[in-house]
Amino acid sequence: MRELSKSDSEDGDKHQLILCICSPTIWRYGVSSLVERTIARLRLKKLFSGVFVQITPQNLKLLRIVEPYVTWGFPNLKSVRELILKRGQARVNDKSIPLTDNTVIEEHLGRFGVICLEDLIHEIAFPGKYFQNIARFLRPFQLSVARHASKNRVGFLKEMGSPGYRGERINQLIRQLN
Repeated sequence: MRELSKSDSEDGDKHQLILCICSPTIWRYGVSSLVERTIARLRLKKLFSGVFVQITPQNLKLLRIVEPYVTWGFPNLKSVRELILKRGQARVNDKSIPLTDNTVIEEHLGRFGVICLEDLIHEIAFPGKYFQNIARFLRPFQLSVARHASKNRVGFLKEMGSPGYRGERINQLIRQLN
């Protein structure tokens, strides 16, 4: 994994959130069980699925393990809002429910002080004490890929770029895949 440079670490001080997307590299074929367990722990079961992860030393170690199979970076508030509004689904009793009704959010996350969709977006974008509980409430985002992309793999992979750390450039990828 590319070590974070001094300028990246300065940016890392202001960033608290990572978006991790499962990229279409050679995936699950001949990978170690450690990589498979780490991908499962990050809840990235499908290609082009994405999850929000809080920056901690433990999570950065997990990302180093799966770096050849995921792309990750620091999303801005606009990207977080677009993802949650367009692709956000909640996990309630092992069922996926679209995030269209504030009563579902208030019922399940009210004890954490989250009562509406804007509160949910704010708690995800600026992680606080209950980030882990709120992030687990959300299903992994299934990002869309153009139908022709699977046929034109070389062109699409060139467009998508290589897996690994992207920093702020993850926002461009979110715009393409959302």
